[in-house]
Amino acid sequence: MINTEGMVAETAAKIFNDLCDREVPHKAEAGEYPAALWDAIYENGLHLAWVSEDNGGFNADYGEVFGAIWASAQAASPVPFAETLIANWMLDRAGLAPADGSASFALSGPQPSAVIPFGAHADKIVLFDSPHNEIALFDNRGADLVPAEALSPDGATRIIFSGHVAEQSAQTNLSRRAFEALILTVRAVQMAAAMEKALGLTLDYVSTREQFGRPLSKFQAIQQQLAVAASETAAATMAATQAASAFTRHKDNPEKAWHEAVIAKVQIGHSVEAVTEPFHQVHGAMGYTQEYDLHHYTRRLWAWRDGLGNEHHWSKILGAELAVTSPDEIWKGVTTGQWIAS
Repeated sequence: MINTEGMVAETAAKIFNDLCDREVPHKAEAGEYPAALWDAIYENGLHLAWVSEDNGGFNADYGEVFGAIWASAQAASPVPFAETLIANWMLDRAGLAPADGSASFALSGPQPSAVIPFGAHADKIVLFDSPHNEIALFDNRGADLVPAEALSPDGATRIIFSGHVAEQSAQTNLSRRAFEALILTVRAVQMAAAMEKALGLTLDYVSTREQFGRPLSKFQAIQQQLAVAASETAAATMAATQAASAFTRHKDNPEKAWHEAVIAKVQIGHSVEAVTEPFHQVHGAMGYTQEYDLHHYTRRLWAWRDGLGNEHHWSKILGAELAVTSPDEIWKGVTTGQWIAS
């Protein structure tokens, strides 16, 4: 299980419990950004949890911070908390000061542009420029925001970096895999948390909703669907826990956590389809309404699944690498988490 104890995780959970009730995601999607929620996160310094003490942060335990991310996902929090954590971690690993305000991130690709999660609300954008092994910070305030297609209610924008001048930049000794390991691990934790919350909503619904004089939960077809969904949710939580544990162990050399992060992304990506379909189906028409809470979790699940490549993308990459790896080395990686190719 993801660690939800400790000062950071418990502080975050209290903030989300107090300031992100079920109405907040609905209002955010209608255009009412929850400034009070973000202000509380910022004032408590949670956005600096992964920043070193020498750089103005408090170098919190990685496991605790994953617990804070878990709490944000379970609340369907419509602020860029996880994105700011990632962006500030990227800046810190290049020796740069953390972002002033909220932030999001991008990894460079074949095109001079990128889709930015929470792009409409992030004050800063942090880019990892792979060809030059460089971290760059861009000001997103006042930039021309081009909306990008996004399944998540949090939205996304596209930024063309060639038309912007970085505020600051620096070389980093980390590889692209190190940044992929953190991003994929964070998304795995978020997806597992959202799945558990959506499963809870669904179980509550079928336990109270009656049809033909008995609760929906008493029908064998419903039980079978939810048994599969519960199994997939448990598998997702275990995969996310493994990835978070691996990153915590290898925080000083995060590339070593890459395999566990990819495995978690693949496993949970497959689980998303297996759970979201029955979640919506057993709710009937209620499950497809804007007013009901379920879509705040399932739409984010679809977006997080596809972000930075879906399960098919990562299966091909991982499969190609393992195809040229000896059986003994694969077995060692599976059983001990020590992947030779890392």
